[in-house]
Amino acid sequence: MGDRRYTVDFARLRAGDREIAGGKCASLGELIAAGLPVPGGFAVTVAAFEDFRDASALRDELGEIVRGAAAGDAGASALQSAHERAAALIMDRPLPSAIEREIREAYLELSRTVAGARGTGGEQGVAVAVRSSAVDEDGDAASFAGQQETFLWVVGADEVVAKVRECWASLYTPQAIAYRSSMEAADGAAASRISVAVQVMAEADVAGVTFTVSPSTGDRSVVAINASYGLGQAVVSGEVTPDEYRLSKADLRITSARIAEKGHEYVPAADHRGVVLREVERARREVAALSDDEVRLVAEIGLRVEAHYGCPQDIEWALERRADGEVAVMLLQARPETNWKKRREEQKAQPVPGAGLLGFLAAATTGKKS
Repeated sequence: MGDRRYTVDFARLRAGDREIAGGKCASLGELIAAGLPVPGGFAVTVAAFEDFRDASALRDELGEIVRGAAAGDAGASALQSAHERAAALIMDRPLPSAIEREIREAYLELSRTVAGARGTGGEQGVAVAVRSSAVDEDGDAASFAGQQETFLWVVGADEVVAKVRECWASLYTPQAIAYRSSMEAADGAAASRISVAVQVMAEADVAGVTFTVSPSTGDRSVVAINASYGLGQAVVSGEVTPDEYRLSKADLRITSARIAEKGHEYVPAADHRGVVLREVERARREVAALSDDEVRLVAEIGLRVEAHYGCPQDIEWALERRADGEVAVMLLQARPETNWKKRREEQKAQPVPGAGLLGFLAAATTGKKS
């Protein structure tokens, strides 16, 4: 990380840097190193939040809030109150100048780099997504319960610093407090380690999710793609019913396609600061969000991610249709696919009907005790 402690460029991160930059940022760095298309950006490191908490009594005060929720067997209203107190502390407590300065410098450097590549002025700063990257997040065995924040189309160093704070504060949602309050102290401390990703916004015409395994059956010969108009937030949050495609891994043949009525999409606000949810015009609603060639392009990139990691992947992506006619797919996140794995483990854990009786009969016929 050179002489920087609080920020590090994605391109300098690898999968093994989870403890420095959290699961999401480490994965993005790994994808860049593998030659896969990822918008540039940087991580605000785990050390930034750790040093922020240590700069005053903040760590102790936040710990008291979580321990208080545990001691009181808190209900919904108490957990909400705890969240509000914790968030206010994080948002209001002075940020050490070294941390704030480094975040601002990294953002301005990113803005200059993007402006140079695009041939545009960078006075206002580049639009970025600011997303949490918890250390416990996006791993193969992760069960991270906190619902951390993502902010899209953030512009300007002031806003970036503010949104980084809000990502930190989202470690203390009611759900996250309840989750950590039941843990041993050491485990709770580990679960509160967080980095933040600051990533150049992909100007998505279409976005979605790729699974390199069937999410319903676990069939590893299948690629499953969900896609809808605009930014991927609508798909990930379940606010729209996306188009669904299934392809054969062997030859990327589309074996099934279900085109949904896509009534809404997230797009940049009129001033290009933040996003808005708007209605899709009726003529487009039942039109496929992707052409067949674009479906295969998304699938092919998904298979490159799986080949790199060596296991089925859950991938968020955005597709840009550029003015020169080029179509570009950008990867926003990749993690091991765990939904099917969890369902399979749950199925294995369920008792088989009649298993007790069959075991008794088998033991009786062999003379063994069950």
